Amino acid sequence: MSITQAKVAIITVTYNCSDFIEDYLTAITPFIASAPHQLIIVDNNSEDETRKIINNYIEKHQLSDDISLINTEKNLGFGKGCNAGYKAAKPLEPTHLWFLNPDTQVFKDSGTQLLNLLSSRPDIDFAGSTLVNKEMQSRAGAFRFPTLINTILSTIKLGILDRLFKQFTTAITIEETPYRADWLTGASFMVRTSAFEELNGFDPYYFLYFEEVDLFYRAQKAGHSVWACPDSKVFHISGASTGINNGKKSIKRQPSYWFESRCYFYTNNYGSAYFLATDLLLITCQLIWKLRCKIEKKEDKTPPYFIRDIISHSIFGKLFKRSSTTNNQN
Repeated sequence: MSITQAKVAIITVTYNCSDFIEDYLTAITPFIASAPHQLIIVDNNSEDETRKIINNYIEKHQLSDDISLINTEKNLGFGKGCNAGYKAAKPLEPTHLWFLNPDTQVFKDSGTQLLNLLSSRPDIDFAGSTLVNKEMQSRAGAFRFPTLINTILSTIKLGILDRLFKQFTTAITIEETPYRADWLTGASFMVRTSAFEELNGFDPYYFLYFEEVDLFYRAQKAGHSVWACPDSKVFHISGASTGINNGKKSIKRQPSYWFESRCYFYTNNYGSAYFLATDLLLITCQLIWKLRCKIEKKEDKTPPYFIRDIISHSIFGKLFKRSSTTNNQN
């Protein structure tokens, strides 16, 4: 399929995005104006002015034929929100779906480069953008699936280990030309509609976190190919729409749904024994890291109560809670 025959449905899930949603709309409008593409926004029952700003923008720029706003009655989370967006886009018969976060700044050719790659390479099913910082320096975008080895590397944070075992790090080294990946950042990736349909979309269990890792894990098992597209660049304000990383100096406690999603991903895809081994290794490496911080006077940006929360959401922690609940009921 040539790029001129392609029709992209951009699916964006919003929640309390009033601080940046108009900038996002301004940036994405040239892409939907250049071809028969559509923007589907699913608002997860925002409590701020997000919906009002979107409706005003649509009316002001006469984009009612190009942008659709779906209002949910409750916060569905990211995966379910994306699935709702796809359901709304389906009657439009899009050839491709572009899942794009509202706390991103896309550039003139961010979407075109993804579409170019998929149009020129029928063997590729997923294409993802590279995340850049404010200085336009590439940060990441393509990753490896979780393993025991990259759990060690990402937790202990020793540069020499990262260099020795760079083929096992979570983030894949960015290349100049498109390259294979296990999974892509959920902030910006494009997929052939047929592939997304075959996978039945995102697993609705996940509220937030790990939903894209799970999607790509299932995609790999189904034989779909996943590639990173370094020519498609996107600036991502990480955590802006969740408030987890809002630019303030204080480090927030990791939300419980992060641990729940992590537990579900591991037990559902790797098995309980592997999840238990990962937890034990993560706790051990966390203790080593904290000792390093104390000895070397390093800044520890680990979320508060992280080890305690890992234990609480571990297999043993869940069994203990279940046992306590049963005993209380008796």
